Amino acid sequence: MVSVDKEKCIGCGLCNSVCGDVFDMKDGKAHVKKGKEKAKDKCIKEAADSCPVGAIKP
Repeated sequence: MVSVDKEKCIGCGLCNSVCGDVFDMKDGKAHVKKGKEKAKDKCIKEAADSCPVGAIKP
């Protein structure tokens, strides 16, 4: 289950750029779009690997 640690997130937007079908920005932080918590999109791992603070758990 994909998730974003809001405490770690710095709001850089890389996850949204890499995987916009799953991630969105809200209030300056990334979040998983509603209904995408169990998504298996290939770009999720790329987004997690790109996160500079490791806030994404694929």
